Amino acid sequence: MLSRYFKPALLEKIAAGAGTPVYVYSRELFLRQISSYKKAFKGLDPLFCYAMKANSSRGLCGLAAAAGWGADVVSGGELYRALRAGFKPGKVIFSGVGKTPEELEYALRQGILFVNAESMEEVLELERAAARLKLRAPLSLRINPDVDPHTHKYITTGKLGSKFGVSFAEAEKIYMYAAESRHLDPVGAQFHIGSQVRSAGPYALAAGRLAAFMLRLASRGVNLSYADVGGGWGVKEGGEMPDPAALARAVGGVFGGTGLKLVLEPGRSVAAPSGILLTRTIYRKRGGTKNYVVVDAGMNDLVRPALYGAKHPVALVGNCRGPRKTFDLVGPVCESGDFLAEGVKLCEPAPGQLVAVYSAGAYGFSMSSQYNSRPRAAEALITGPSSWKLIRRRETYKDLTAAEL
Repeated sequence: MLSRYFKPALLEKIAAGAGTPVYVYSRELFLRQISSYKKAFKGLDPLFCYAMKANSSRGLCGLAAAAGWGADVVSGGELYRALRAGFKPGKVIFSGVGKTPEELEYALRQGILFVNAESMEEVLELERAAARLKLRAPLSLRINPDVDPHTHKYITTGKLGSKFGVSFAEAEKIYMYAAESRHLDPVGAQFHIGSQVRSAGPYALAAGRLAAFMLRLASRGVNLSYADVGGGWGVKEGGEMPDPAALARAVGGVFGGTGLKLVLEPGRSVAAPSGILLTRTIYRKRGGTKNYVVVDAGMNDLVRPALYGAKHPVALVGNCRGPRKTFDLVGPVCESGDFLAEGVKLCEPAPGQLVAVYSAGAYGFSMSSQYNSRPRAAEALITGPSSWKLIRRRETYKDLTAAEL
């Protein structure tokens, strides 16, 4: 159970010191997920590139960088944050379907490992950026392998018809063009089928299709060095990441012994179990047949339940008295979709009682906003059995208008 990493007495101390709502992360659990990947893939010696979009907090990214990982970024801002967190430029890859000319130049100036391009027009823009800088741009293509991982439609990214990647037929034309270019250096190929894949089968299928394609390219004189198989292992809300050994066997069985450098981009599986959203009860109320617990965190703090229908386990912090009832956990935002959990069984919390929302370490703070002019939450890192530190201060009302002219 994740609760063993988030002890009630320490959570009370954090709430008293940092206020609520606050994201609380476990350094122990974050590093445990990283170690699980390293152990499972030991014989393959891959490059792990932490997916910054899952959680770009420097307090966590610095742990991944110190462990020798690289970073997968999807914007110029994430690249800036990755470098600031200590990731080495030569271990950074730049993904994303809509990179601007300015972002491409910025990435090339930093000397990143490669750009994962997603269209012919982007490749031409990358070529122009490289020409301006008088260098060759290391290029990889995101290829859509047309594999259905059977996850939520918003996070299924490897089927034809999605906005991501190019087909194998288009990719072959692009690689042949790049091979003749003075300013493009085709070095790799990538697929990414989603971040919640819990079966090795879709990975094995996609990897097999990518490997066959790379062999066909080699027969035409285009020899790539990197095989990028995208995101990591799926993990259910409320649990730790399962052993990724099956994932290692699936992709290793395809690429092991080929001489290609394997690249993986875990993010959610590392960060999600490692964080909770800690919030405080404001009011209890009844509306029709429903019991509501109104807390000080809302959909601007954690949008996944409203956006994806994500079901995060919740638990009261501290004593629990009386019979359990069914509650909806809702926030202060003026939207009917402002809920953190629906139909959960809890003892009726006392006013001011803390509530922990589990598996909130990924796409929690990184997707948060100032909607309803609500300052964004603080972030704290548990560093030991009874120790913690603030890694991001709570925003103030002044922060809400700081950029306005």
